Amino acid sequence: MTSDKVAAGAATADSPRREKLLGVAAELFLHNGYDSVTVEMICAKAGISGPALYRHFQNKQALLIAVVEKGLESLHQFARATVETQPDPTTALETMIEHHILSVIDAPPTPLIFLKNEHAFPEADRRRVRREMNLYAEEWISTVSPLRPDLSEPEVRLLTQSVFSMLNAVATLNKGLDQKSIVSTMSYAAIQALTAIPHASA
Repeated sequence: MTSDKVAAGAATADSPRREKLLGVAAELFLHNGYDSVTVEMICAKAGISGPALYRHFQNKQALLIAVVEKGLESLHQFARATVETQPDPTTALETMIEHHILSVIDAPPTPLIFLKNEHAFPEADRRRVRREMNLYAEEWISTVSPLRPDLSEPEVRLLTQSVFSMLNAVATLNKGLDQKSIVSTMSYAAIQALTAIPHASA
């Protein structure tokens, strides 16, 4: 049985209660960790009963997998569509950066949830999530590479992953800032980090 089937249970994938559970679980898994989070904690924060949770997810592990897969799939689909429809790499990159920042503001960043709780994933699910993360990164790398002819492919990969870490930190470091300020500040920082070619030393 695939994890999608396990995670979906008998409920529809887009039911409001299921979305509520995903959002609550994402916050708890990010800030507390899988081992410290109980089904009772999730249900209490979501305002539902235990049996209601099990109508949507087989168990806590299935809920964790669904949280991570949903976020990654959304990021990757947007990046792929942007790269395919936007011929200008600078515009494509700016679009992906803004979307990534907004997704982090809107919900806990999926990559951080996965990295913090990777030990709780079955091996097959762990490999699939890492593959999806790599595919998402490839969309960025293929966009940055023509803008940074001064860098080798490994250097572009390192730079891109470093920018991911910077943007994902918005989830915990955005206290007291409005959305417009966060997007403006972090978009500028990311585009400069990824595209600014250093001047050669005299």
